[in-house]
Formats: sequence, C-alpha cells, structure tokens
Amino acid sequence: MADTNYEDLVKQAEQAVGPVKDPELKRIAFEKILDALLEIPEAQRDTKTKSKKSRARRFSGRKSTEGQKATKKRAGTAAYIEELIDEQFFAKPKTIAAVKAELGNRGHHIPLTSLSGPLQSLCQRKRLRREKSQSTDGGKKAFSYSNW
Repeated sequence: MADTNYEDLVKQAEQAVGPVKDPELKRIAFEKILDALLEIPEAQRDTKTKSKKSRARRFSGRKSTEGQKATKKRAGTAAYIEELIDEQFFAKPKTIAAVKAELGNRGHHIPLTSLSGPLQSLCQRKRLRREKSQSTDGGKKAFSYSNW
C-alpha cells in the first residue's frame, strides 16, 4: 500500500461531495467516501478502466449476480391455479369451492374471496373457460371453471 496516492484519493472524495451545500453533511460524506476509497484495493481503483456500473456495485456493497442463473419461481394464487391447470384438474368443470378445497389439500389455504379475481383473469387470458351452471341440488346457479 506504499504506492497509494493519497492526494488523488482526497481529490476524488472532494469532487464527490462538491455539490453538497450543508458543511456538516459535506464533512461526513467526505469521510465516508474517503474511507471507502481507501478500502478498495489499488488494482480496482483505476476509474478510467472500470465502468460506472462496476464502480457503483463496489460502493453499494452488493455482490455481483453475473454468471448466476436467475431462476424465479412463481408463487401466489394465480400460480397455484396454473399448476392445477397444468395437471388437468379442470378437465371436468369445477366450482370455485372445489378449487378452494383442492388448493387447501395442497397446503394453500386461500379465502374464497381471493380466488375469484385470479380465476377471472385466467379466463380472460384463455387459460380457463367459465360458464354459469345449475347446482346439482337444484339450488343457486354458480360459475364452473374448465379447461379452455
């Protein structure tokens, strides 16, 4: 670390806090930036060869996600219903109560009122078909959902 050019580091820190008007805030920011600059290994300090993005990543303390595979698993009510669609649960028409019961069997205890929105949106996207049908006991008509 004998080759460290402290004058350049101080200039960089002064440049960074230049726009700050409040003297106390400016002093604190200067100290933090200078500390950060001193902690960066000299090989990484050359700002001419590094992109702004990589410099920002070093200062933010975030780890790089480059080279890591991004596998985002969907979750939520709509995703649970889509699993049912993929498994042919809707091969025969099902009521919203039957959907709630099946999701409950799978450990997803979702209120009936939270199912109608995702079911309707899946119908709009033509993943499901919805039709009003008579109840088996002759009671009230209810929507039943089936594969498109």
